[in-house]
Amino acid sequence: MPYYIYEEGKAAGPFEPAQLVARPGFKRETLVFPLGATTQDAWKPATSFPDLARALDPGSSGIFLTAAPPLPEVQAPPPPAAAPPPAAAPPADAGPALAAPGDKLLLVVDDDETVRSFLEMSASLQGFRVLTAVDGLDAGVKLAAQTPDLIITDLMMPGQGGYEFLRSLQGSATGRIPVFIVTGSALDDSTIKMIRAEANVVEFVAKPIKMAKFVAALHKTLKTAPR
Repeated sequence: MPYYIYEEGKAAGPFEPAQLVARPGFKRETLVFPLGATTQDAWKPATSFPDLARALDPGSSGIFLTAAPPLPEVQAPPPPAAAPPPAAAPPADAGPALAAPGDKLLLVVDDDETVRSFLEMSASLQGFRVLTAVDGLDAGVKLAAQTPDLIITDLMMPGQGGYEFLRSLQGSATGRIPVFIVTGSALDDSTIKMIRAEANVVEFVAKPIKMAKFVAALHKTLKTAPR
């Protein structure tokens, strides 16, 4: 089974078990994400998966998976020999062209490293650029340096929580940045109504997070083309 791994702040992969074991720094406790998983709960240490456990401990199996040659890097196909014909003009009633995800910057704010990594990976695999912060104060520092196109924030965090952070965005240019609220808490109707009263709150994302639903909401809000 192929797996994703995070390296240098971005998702890499998918890789076969033999390739992962051969990578420098890959250890038994390294968190990996199996191809095809859909929730952040799928992030687990490498030894939680039998094929990776066998590869890390060759004495437990007669086959040492790292003997398999590494797969080549995927490369773009060569350009066609002849230039393609010009594209037909879109019909007059066609909608606006979708933006490239790489043109959009997201800020993910969550004190839970597993959730934060899952959100970052889900967005980066779609081509979005991603900044992360551990609470509202850390997010404020990141906002002072760069203005994201969308903010994804948890509500319950130490330091400055999601409620306070959301309020701090109002009354300035940051008040126009669309916000996704991520929460695993059961909120009463009055609390939800209060949060939705903020003009820039556009989505509530419930935990456990469903990757397909989450990335679809990103593309819809930012008007970007899915991969």
